[in-house]
Amino acid sequence: MTRIAIIGGGFAGTWAAMSAAAEREAHGANDVEITMISDQDSMCVRPRLYEGATEAMMVPLRPLMDEIGVELALSRVASVNATSLELESGDTIAADRTVLAAGSAAQFPPVPGAKEYGFQIDNYPTAQRLDIHIKNLRSEDAATRTIVVVGASFSGLEIATQLRCRTDDSFRLILIDQQDRAGASLGVSLTETVETALKEAGVTFLGGLTISAMTHDKVTLSDGCEIETRTVIFATGMKASPLTRSITTSQDRSGRVEVDAHLKVATHETIFAAGDVASAWADPSHRSLMSCQHAMPMGIVAGRNAVLDLLDVDLSEYQQPFYATCIDLGPFGAVFTNGWNREIVKTRQEGAEMKAQINTQWIYPPSPEIGRDAIFEMIRSQ
Repeated sequence: MTRIAIIGGGFAGTWAAMSAAAEREAHGANDVEITMISDQDSMCVRPRLYEGATEAMMVPLRPLMDEIGVELALSRVASVNATSLELESGDTIAADRTVLAAGSAAQFPPVPGAKEYGFQIDNYPTAQRLDIHIKNLRSEDAATRTIVVVGASFSGLEIATQLRCRTDDSFRLILIDQQDRAGASLGVSLTETVETALKEAGVTFLGGLTISAMTHDKVTLSDGCEIETRTVIFATGMKASPLTRSITTSQDRSGRVEVDAHLKVATHETIFAAGDVASAWADPSHRSLMSCQHAMPMGIVAGRNAVLDLLDVDLSEYQQPFYATCIDLGPFGAVFTNGWNREIVKTRQEGAEMKAQINTQWIYPPSPEIGRDAIFEMIRSQ
């Protein structure tokens, strides 16, 4: 028997598992075992956590893996090499091919007090912690009535504007970014729309600033001003899983490893990488982003190629020329764009309807109840 090990139960890992199982069946490769190693028994639909944590955002993995014939091993991987994985328990799993899809984690900035007093919306427990905190807030003083979000890119914009739907008008919402205009990192096509949405949500934007220090009841800005607050939410970037460092000393600024057109890690013939841990060319001019939009198709290609590589069959190339964004902007609705230059296609209610479809349908794995054949047909069509 030979084994394909898939590290991670997020978007890339789940789609890699389905793809590998579909390819195994297509080639009748019954001697290939597929094992997913995940530290959770559910896949968190992380892009939705800005809405507030709900059970619908946690998708059980075992029923789906059982349906497609993939073993689910609940454990944490400590390191990866060409032929095996070492678990934090000390056990070892032999692997003839590995798909590294261990995802990413939000990062606190190197600001005194940030880790101790700050919040993030990175996973289900951290989103739950923030939900409980906000629910228990009482609008009794300035520090309690003020919520600060740091980072005005995709996640920060969604968090800040959605907070207006979760608080009343007595709360002051502040969005801080080192860029002079909110959403500037997303391109000039969106800045006016973003500014309108922030105004309608009653969010005050403070541009050209960073946080220099914080305590339990205030933050100090880079210009020396202080804001009384007990709620500071950081949306200041993601870092790829540290497992990338166990397979190569070369990572990009986000901690990702470079992969070739087949999603194979340059330094390892037996290791593929997909999702937030991998930097691949989505098209001739653009690298993949740390988003589920790229993680799912990357997972499909990596899972498929892990099987094809074992069978000494020509590998598939990863290409993803289509790119779109859809940003929830709270009371404004949402904005949907096409292309890397983010041409606006839908806004307000039309955009919100598109966002709802993406959030509740497109980014969810198929239900195991539809059966193995239907799951495999869906994966092969992509």
